[in-house]
Amino acid sequence: MKNGIAHIQIPFLRLGFFIFLLSFCSVFLSSCDKNRLMEENQQVTNNLWNRNDAKTFTAQITDTTRHYNLYVNLRHSFNFEWRNVWVEISTVFPDGKRLQKRVNLVLSEPDGHWFGKSLGDNCDIQVPIQSNAIFPAPGKYTFIISQDMRIDPLPAVKSVGMRIEKAD
Repeated sequence: MKNGIAHIQIPFLRLGFFIFLLSFCSVFLSSCDKNRLMEENQQVTNNLWNRNDAKTFTAQITDTTRHYNLYVNLRHSFNFEWRNVWVEISTVFPDGKRLQKRVNLVLSEPDGHWFGKSLGDNCDIQVPIQSNAIFPAPGKYTFIISQDMRIDPLPAVKSVGMRIEKAD
């Protein structure tokens, strides 16, 4: 009976320690990125990014005296056939005004070497779209990103994201 109880308790202790360690690491690692104001990534259904599948991201801006860097995050597979992706980015300001901009996200060297980090079939890239941006008013800013390529749906795109960080 003692062996049975000890055998049952040990996995629970290991599981508890594992959960504690995982929680500690996630809190510790996320606190290291103190410049990040907002970062979110959204999956693309079936790795086919439809033009009408716009990804929406929201950031609450309180400090209008600070400069920010804005990025688009993109995860694609090695089967992606193009060196770049054209996207349309709409910014909706707190007062409701909207600014629309077409942006070219360059993903690889001319020789086909991918920028970004690759692991397995995934290639993750963070493309700067604006450095030292200033938000003119405090409030909620909404960013809407849609693909603007000639092919629709755009294959081999796995996720799309947005990052806003405080500039140094």
